[in-house]
Amino acid sequence: MWIILVLFLAFGYAVVLFGMGRFLQPSHDRLGLKRLDNPAVFQTLARGWATLTSAGSLVRITDELVVRRRGPRR
Repeated sequence: MWIILVLFLAFGYAVVLFGMGRFLQPSHDRLGLKRLDNPAVFQTLARGWATLTSAGSLVRITDELVVRRRGPRR
């Protein structure tokens, strides 16, 4: 029964890493979800992992959110 919990947590963590990695990729370089292959998925997961392990990238996330909310900076 505990294996279901472990798999659920691992899948949730992978989804968070994928989401963060996808969010930090520039929009002009993003592939559509249907066009993603294995190397692109692993690269996105690695980008999410690098984001979580470095504090400097978190500032970039908040800056991206501000730009999307207010529009492009001039």
